[in-house]
Amino acid sequence: MDETQIKNFKQQLLQLRSELMSLSSTSDDAAKAVELDQSAVGRLSRMDAMRAQSMAIEAKVRREHQILSIEGALRRIAAGDFGFCLTCGEEINIRRLEVDPSYSLCIKCADK
Repeated sequence: MDETQIKNFKQQLLQLRSELMSLSSTSDDAAKAVELDQSAVGRLSRMDAMRAQSMAIEAKVRREHQILSIEGALRRIAAGDFGFCLTCGEEINIRRLEVDPSYSLCIKCADK
């Protein structure tokens, strides 16, 4: 993999991290505790609100995991290890990295 490709992947990773972080800060309200006052909200509305809260919490966890993966990829770029499988050390196929540049495993190791 050449320097231009690595530079492009780094730019993609930085942009994606920025988008995820801004999305995370705007969606924190959805994960707040659900109002359980029966006089203020009906039972079905509370159930819908609780379901929406659970989905918001799960989405937040997935975003945080993805941000950690992106930061790991950025560290590998800085260390010169980007594009190599963390398990077997083989080069990760460029097409796999084009799908998600934060991948840290080759397809063989990911399938195991």
